[in-house]
Amino acid sequence: MARSSAPPPTPRRSARRPCSTRCGSMTERPPLARRLAGRLWAGREGSAAVEFALVLPFMVLLCFAFVGAGRLFWNYHIAVSSVRDAARYAARLPMTCAGLTNAGDVTNVQNLTRTGTKDGSGSPLIATWTSNATVTVTVTCVSNAGGTYSGRYDGMTGVPRVQVSATPPYIESFGPLTGITLTSFTVSSQQAWTE
Repeated sequence: MARSSAPPPTPRRSARRPCSTRCGSMTERPPLARRLAGRLWAGREGSAAVEFALVLPFMVLLCFAFVGAGRLFWNYHIAVSSVRDAARYAARLPMTCAGLTNAGDVTNVQNLTRTGTKDGSGSPLIATWTSNATVTVTVTCVSNAGGTYSGRYDGMTGVPRVQVSATPPYIESFGPLTGITLTSFTVSSQQAWTE
């Protein structure tokens, strides 16, 4: 029989450590617990969920703030447009420096500002804007003593100017959540008399 030229197998070393290191102190963890703790410490499976849970309240608060600010800008834009249109309408009504000539014109201007219709039959342009008392119509005179304003204003000592101001009520949707409380805002527009 021929001898094999392969080297003899090396004896397997025991995976167990000697007792001096394995059983040294009572505070040392057993190998299984150490492996489990290492896997938990190195694991990343739930980190995205934890980070999302930490950031979620701030994201929700920020979303509510954006919606509230957008609604405020939308209502402000509606109020500015309606006041401007009402001032243009009022500038074409008969007036003197003392005010509008016809008694019902002030109410018509207020209705036009609030609802978009002279008789007030339309729904309010802003849902909470239900009272004409929030709309003021004032007429003042600009001096034309030196003939500054010509054309149709020739010979007039004062040029009537109408101003429409409105303070529509605003109810903040998410005020308690954002900490911002706003109950109203004021907008105004003025036009020279152009009858």
